[in-house]
Amino acid sequence: MKDTMTPEESLQIIQKTISNSRKNMREGSFYYLLWGWGLILASLSNYAVLRYYITKEAYASLWWKSLLTWMIYIGIAMIIQYVHTTRASRKEKVFTHLDRYITTLWLSSGAIMALMVFFAFKVDSYPVPFILGITALATFVSGMMVRYTPLIVGGVIFLISAILAMYVGGLEQLLVFAGAMILGYLIPGYMLRTIKNGSDV
Repeated sequence: MKDTMTPEESLQIIQKTISNSRKNMREGSFYYLLWGWGLILASLSNYAVLRYYITKEAYASLWWKSLLTWMIYIGIAMIIQYVHTTRASRKEKVFTHLDRYITTLWLSSGAIMALMVFFAFKVDSYPVPFILGITALATFVSGMMVRYTPLIVGGVIFLISAILAMYVGGLEQLLVFAGAMILGYLIPGYMLRTIKNGSDV
């Protein structure tokens, strides 16, 4: 038994790991589409609520109605994700260390996003640029890990959107957010669903 691997053998292991992670990501495109659509609907609903109540000058209960539009869609998405994850866990699949890194990356990013929402309210600012910035990092790194160009491009789009959101008003930030989700989540997600096993993504 050899104690060391040749460079060719090491490269084969790396390529196999990336290939398995790409396959899992293709099967996990459901999550990009779920959260893409969920957050798009949440941001557009929030935009509609804010636009309506600002026009009516009904500010008294605006904050909780604004928060409710996000919580409804996020709550529904979390329930759907839980059901889907529970069913998917019953199927056998190769779960690589790379998959664990990506999962940890998104879980930690989600926790930081929630923290940034409270931080933004604390400093009397809109959280959209912060959320888009964190999403840019997680999306870009995920794409780099599995060498998937559409996600890498999606990460760049999220970063550009985060910068753009800092220079527009609060309501317009919601539209920037929705547009970023379409380009950064939905398009890569649908592209993942169309590739075949073993295809170069």
